[in-house]
Amino acid sequence: MQKQIPRTYEYLFAGGQENSFFFKTDNKIVHEVKFKDTSYLFTNYSNISFEAFELGIIVSENFTEQKPPLDSRIPVTIAAIFYDFIGRNNEQVVIYICDSSDDKQAIRHRKFTQWFESFKGNDFVKINAPITDNRTVVYYTSLIIHRYNPKRQEITEAFINLTDDQQK
Repeated sequence: MQKQIPRTYEYLFAGGQENSFFFKTDNKIVHEVKFKDTSYLFTNYSNISFEAFELGIIVSENFTEQKPPLDSRIPVTIAAIFYDFIGRNNEQVVIYICDSSDDKQAIRHRKFTQWFESFKGNDFVKINAPITDNRTVVYYTSLIIHRYNPKRQEITEAFINLTDDQQK
């Protein structure tokens, strides 16, 4: 018997500066998935040009004021939004930085990695490059790039160099 994949929530592309998508769960919790242009991070790498976006996933409305319960439709919806925004353009890249404001970045990184492995298909590759600051806080960062991006090697090297530079 084949495992049934949950259907996505309906989502809306609102656009704006951060290319925002919104969806509401059955629990009436509104999530925002945004793709903020971060191409400026790579301005020192003028030998290559490409579009880079930081992926943000936030709860934008939660009138219950309780921690959102586990919901198998959320990761499926986020994956659908990702493919809707990035999936058709193999030259765009996504950077994901785990929120570290509450010291739960390692948990977020594991959860994001599980999500990525479940939904990447054969199209995408994830390169992890954690950054440790002088206080020994680890910032988990990842580059998601299309397997057939014609500039994959150069972009990956630029990302690694950029994250290495942050540790100096």
